[in-house]
Amino acid sequence: MGNVQVLIVEDSMLIAQGIAATLRKNNFEVCRICDTGETAIEFVRDNKCDLILMDVELAGAMDGISAAQIIRKEIGTPVIYLTDFTDDKTVKRAIKTSPANYLSKPFNEAELIRAIDLSLYNANNEAGLRKKGKQKMHVFLRTVSQVYVKVALSEILYLKAGGAYCDLVTLKESFKFSTSMNHIHEQLGDDTFVRVHRSFVVNIKRIGRIDGNTIILDGDHSIQMSKDYRDALLGRVKLIR
Repeated sequence: MGNVQVLIVEDSMLIAQGIAATLRKNNFEVCRICDTGETAIEFVRDNKCDLILMDVELAGAMDGISAAQIIRKEIGTPVIYLTDFTDDKTVKRAIKTSPANYLSKPFNEAELIRAIDLSLYNANNEAGLRKKGKQKMHVFLRTVSQVYVKVALSEILYLKAGGAYCDLVTLKESFKFSTSMNHIHEQLGDDTFVRVHRSFVVNIKRIGRIDGNTIILDGDHSIQMSKDYRDALLGRVKLIR
């Protein structure tokens, strides 16, 4: 797990440092500041980052839109454009690169963080835009302190419904969401998560034992299985009798 890694591509060091300070204040990690599109492309080819804040007008031969087009095609990292230009021609060029968001300068802290929140939320729901059969390897989960942390799907043990809330339990910690279990289950978008009770969804790859109607997950977490879902679960695991 770790905080979201953000690449800043901005040729004004004063503006870039201000954005970096805002990100760190809100518990995001700044993996690097690049001042040209060329250096940004070079960086993301060799380094992992989760989100890019890209100035449209950059020093060098390549502008931000051209750089983002290459990055989106080769790596697929979400890009938020930062720009002084809101003319139709620029906006239309930007839209063709499928940006995660578009912020007009000057913007304040709340607008920046809101744009990032929306971009990360949409990144969690991109499965339908991926090639068929390609699975997400991780998701971003928001903590009670409003920090997004990256969690591998393989680390998630189960979901537990609790009225209007849902607990997501991993090997190391748990997260509480003010939304339904069904909604979280859908957002995970991975068929290794199977409903075994009206109040529980489990990661079948984390099942260690099945004792009657009790499922024992890694870490000795016990989940009660409902008879209504028992056959569906047993049909998903290989049983040798």
